[in-house]
Amino acid sequence: MDEKLKRIIYMVLGGFILFFLFLFIISSCSKKKMDPSDLEQEIVKRAKYYYKNNSSELPGSNTVITLSLNDLVNKGIISEISNLLDSGTNCSGQLTIENNNNYYMYSPKIVCTLSNGNNYQTNNLKDLLLENVVDTGNGLYKIGNAYYFRGDTINNYILLDGLLWRIVKINEDNTIRIIEAERREPVVWDDRYNTEMGTTTGINNYVLDNINSRIKDDLDKIYSSNEILSDDAKGYIKETSLCVGKRGLEETTNDGSIECSTRISNQYIGLLQLNEYFIASLDSNCTKANDIACSNYNYLADFESSYWTITGNTENNSLVYKIYNTVLSSVASNTGMDRMVINISENTNVIGEGTYDKPYVVSGMTSERRK
Repeated sequence: MDEKLKRIIYMVLGGFILFFLFLFIISSCSKKKMDPSDLEQEIVKRAKYYYKNNSSELPGSNTVITLSLNDLVNKGIISEISNLLDSGTNCSGQLTIENNNNYYMYSPKIVCTLSNGNNYQTNNLKDLLLENVVDTGNGLYKIGNAYYFRGDTINNYILLDGLLWRIVKINEDNTIRIIEAERREPVVWDDRYNTEMGTTTGINNYVLDNINSRIKDDLDKIYSSNEILSDDAKGYIKETSLCVGKRGLEETTNDGSIECSTRISNQYIGLLQLNEYFIASLDSNCTKANDIACSNYNYLADFESSYWTITGNTENNSLVYKIYNTVLSSVASNTGMDRMVINISENTNVIGEGTYDKPYVVSGMTSERRK
């Protein structure tokens, strides 16, 4: 083969190589378009990065700011929406940033018309739940000015920062009360020396004269550390007062007035009140602590391991009510799970269906369950 032909072949081959290299570079540089749920995640991620460097713009204590998608673009938090989405997909919406005890909740809400003609929107959890209020069977019931989940087959699962919870109720102030559904190591409720009993059976005061029970110390530690609840999760937790009144075995008033006869304010994490366990049962024979029927038609009786309530027994100051399929009046120095109960913001937005397999997932947070 003469040199001239070789040069031509090399030039053609070189041209093909350069052409495919060019296509590879263009393909590598092109950004994958997002679907709306990806956009929500991206908004939260970029907003957190922006405010990490511009913390003076964050809302003050217990206040909220709302930014439209255009506001986010104008601040340089996200690029033009049209550059992020498929051609023909149009979205509007906002990002709410809420300061809860100097932890920040980033909650996106968007409404989109997709390129295929379908619609997408982020759902506010409270509004979504209130679409399905019932007066018979399993579901959400209006009781007084609050809404309680009742029954045993309930789609009230929610994933918050990788932790699985059950929704207990919508409170009168529209915050949403949830209880931890995960399993952790059991703890004592209290193991101090009880002078009345003459043993270290513990004392059933959740707090007395500013002295905490052991379990309150454990819960406060959970809130103040990042071992279980991340700062992102704590951004959703609203301040509340805890009802720590004690009750007797034969008490039949279950509207919370007994438990709430004693309150401690400015709290962020607690345990289930005993009356909330009673309300969750659909069995009409469930009226008081020693009614085994309370475990019937009751999702709060279905947890695998025993767990403490926040409610002490008035008849013996070393006894605390514990749930294990039914109600037990247990010595405080025994062990049970400190199954966390928190109230989350009424501005919480979610995707998902509320089932165990497809729980509600807080928008902008991970959908992966912790192992």
